Amino acid sequence: MALDLGGRSGFSMPLGGSLYPAPPHHFHGARQAWATYEADGDKVRSMLPPGVDPDSDPPICQLWVCDYPSTTFGPYLEAFVMVRVRVDGVRYWYQPVIFTNREPALAAGREIWGFAKKLADLQWREEAEQIIFTIERPLGKRIATFAMTRDRIAKADEVEGLPVLSLRYLPPSDPKRPPAAAELVRLDPTGALHESPGLGPLLWAGRASVTMDSPSEVDPWSRLAPLKILTGHVHTTDFSLPLGEVVKDYLAEGLFEASKPAG
Repeated sequence: MALDLGGRSGFSMPLGGSLYPAPPHHFHGARQAWATYEADGDKVRSMLPPGVDPDSDPPICQLWVCDYPSTTFGPYLEAFVMVRVRVDGVRYWYQPVIFTNREPALAAGREIWGFAKKLADLQWREEAEQIIFTIERPLGKRIATFAMTRDRIAKADEVEGLPVLSLRYLPPSDPKRPPAAAELVRLDPTGALHESPGLGPLLWAGRASVTMDSPSEVDPWSRLAPLKILTGHVHTTDFSLPLGEVVKDYLAEGLFEASKPAG
């Protein structure tokens, strides 16, 4: 029997006043820019859970910065890093860190798929020929800066599409019990790029730069800092996020046990 959370609006807490509806969650006119780069292997591996390994040496990472003007959660900004990995022979983009500036998006991301979201001060602006995106947490503590030009229309095969993987971990609420969840969740978004008459899909390539030069022990994005920038891209798209698929259950594999009470 399903838990009744209050009828039609009762997919999530609180009872009778759900913070967000059931997936799929929809995004229209999303602007997303990203830099693909090489990073330090030891530092990247320190941000990955058991059984998740970079699929190359050096690891390939991407920093994504996003402006979402129309979504299920309202308008908001977001930024995240992804690492190209293998799990049981399957390739994914694994997402170890993500910032947003909207509460419903934070709660849904953490609770449904395990996205490690935190609130941060994010800004997307365009000056002269560049997209500029800044990430600060708290305000005044710069975590990362992204910049990119739109130099040319890109081809779709320049972009490597893989499923997105995240760690959904819910700590125990009772010391005699194991965590409520410890699982790797696969997400397969669906969507389509916006198109321009005569030009085709709105996918651009350009020169990108990423700096993460202000280390933070609270938000260790600097472990994922670039050693060499490979490419930069930006597109405008509509997409939807469905429920995910659990591809690895750490609890079922016996990797977590109930903690012993103190004393």
